[in-house]
Amino acid sequence: MNDEHDEALLAQLVERIQLLEPTALELARLERGSSTSATQDEFVESILDDIRALVRAGACPYAPYPRTLGWTALHYAAETGFAPLVQYFLQNGAVLYLLDSTGRTAGDIAFSLNYMEAYNLILQEATRAELLQAALNGFEAVETDQDKSSASDLQTFLKTPLTFAGEPGNERCMDAEGNGVMMRWEEGIMAETARLLCSSRKQGEPFAVLNVGFGLGIVDTFLQESKPTKHVIIEAHPDVLGYMRSLGWHDKPGVLIYHGTWQAFLLAYEQGELASQFPEGLAFDAVYFDTFSEHYRDLRQFFDQLPNILRDQDSLFSWFHGLGATSRLLYDVYTAVSELELRDIGLSTEWTEVAVEDAGEVTWKGITRRYWDVASSYRLPICRLR
Repeated sequence: MNDEHDEALLAQLVERIQLLEPTALELARLERGSSTSATQDEFVESILDDIRALVRAGACPYAPYPRTLGWTALHYAAETGFAPLVQYFLQNGAVLYLLDSTGRTAGDIAFSLNYMEAYNLILQEATRAELLQAALNGFEAVETDQDKSSASDLQTFLKTPLTFAGEPGNERCMDAEGNGVMMRWEEGIMAETARLLCSSRKQGEPFAVLNVGFGLGIVDTFLQESKPTKHVIIEAHPDVLGYMRSLGWHDKPGVLIYHGTWQAFLLAYEQGELASQFPEGLAFDAVYFDTFSEHYRDLRQFFDQLPNILRDQDSLFSWFHGLGATSRLLYDVYTAVSELELRDIGLSTEWTEVAVEDAGEVTWKGITRRYWDVASSYRLPICRLR
């Protein structure tokens, strides 16, 4: 089968799909001069028969058409909002996360048009696929040649110089590739996170907090407002550690800074190297996780440690939920997946919606990779042992 034939099949497929758009269906009904539901159902079924025949003939459900737009059959189906058609393509070779030329998935298109039945079908299938993949892969890293940027490979990141710049109130930490490691626009999120994490503190009792990943120190500054009796910060990047020292964090009473990764911290504790700092064991009342250049599988591995480091059922955990935050579909998928997997570990999750003001182009100027690009509130997770 040649490319010209493939293009012709795709053109026919797209043409038939577009006949199922609400306006197209209404126009066809008016042209037929019939308003009975039976006649309309017959018309719709005839279109679906044509679509199924074209797919059997070789029209590829995941091939982009036209290439300049990058839409697949699932994108076009999502645009119609016709749930049975979306379901058909999900069951017949559609690829969930293919992006069009503007970076949108089919799910993003359905959501933007408020076709929630179609969107939820895509979301459910994407969530199921992520859970299945995680179960099959065991969350082991699968390294590719593209994993060597500082934004996606931890060891590369730890060797990459960082810069701390910006006017007061608009500071940001960037790596040498122009990736935003942490930015001041997150301040409102961090303030609410710290408030909720420390909400269970009992007056007059010891209160130990752990933060993994210092960044600009925004959340740690807010955590300090609760005056914890012990404040442990795990930070691995030498430039961040230097920045912390310049701000006086190493001299703050009750603050213990571990120079290394969280994995190295836990290993050092298991080997007895931190016995003097933690004579009563690891038991935290509030834990926060916000590292850069780690993947969901790394966060998932940290989830596994929570029953061992949270003091009791009043202790709280949160993390910076920027997972998949360049796509509404991906953000919803990781919201669902993380909650389900935390439940399996023995933690319940409550979500708080935090409004995110449009940071604007000025905030992102000079940033290679936006790590937040979702027209949505931030979902703040608060987890506790069940």
